[in-house]
Amino acid sequence: MTNDGRLTDIRTDTNRRLITHDSLVDYLSRVGLLTDDDHRIDVIYARVSIHKQQQRGDLDRQIQSLKDFVITKTPKSIEIISDIDSGLNDNRKGLNKLIKLIQEDKVDRIFISYKDRLTRFGFNYLKLICDHHDTKIIAVSTEVLDKSASEELAEDIIAMIHSFSGKMYGLRSTIKKSIKTDD
Repeated sequence: MTNDGRLTDIRTDTNRRLITHDSLVDYLSRVGLLTDDDHRIDVIYARVSIHKQQQRGDLDRQIQSLKDFVITKTPKSIEIISDIDSGLNDNRKGLNKLIKLIQEDKVDRIFISYKDRLTRFGFNYLKLICDHHDTKIIAVSTEVLDKSASEELAEDIIAMIHSFSGKMYGLRSTIKKSIKTDD
């Protein structure tokens, strides 16, 4: 192919041929083997709520489980993004990075264990953003979660109470420290 000019090559000192990147990309595009999606990546997103879960290895197991699944789905380049924070927090470092990549049209598929690993609330907003950028969200859990609307609502209320009580305890601790320093 280099002899007939379809690919451009460079000769090394030992007379080996090295095909240039641009030449290969141009050729693959001409023969229809390179699509616009080839520059997009797959993302594994994993999250645990607290550092204790990370220390127990829950985050690593979640990532490994997702890797095992993704490898069977013809992955592209894979980036792993993780967070150790509440699913109620909408300002997580990893989630913000993921959203930025989606908005830059760099993500083809997002692999998550469950929808709530991505976010506890606002999943449909994230899905709308993903749909607009032709990004697929794939929840890979093998468990069938057949919950009624009232069960999901009860879990969401408990999660909110847990989150707010944690913030109140943190605030109370800050107030106590402030009082001690004033003495």
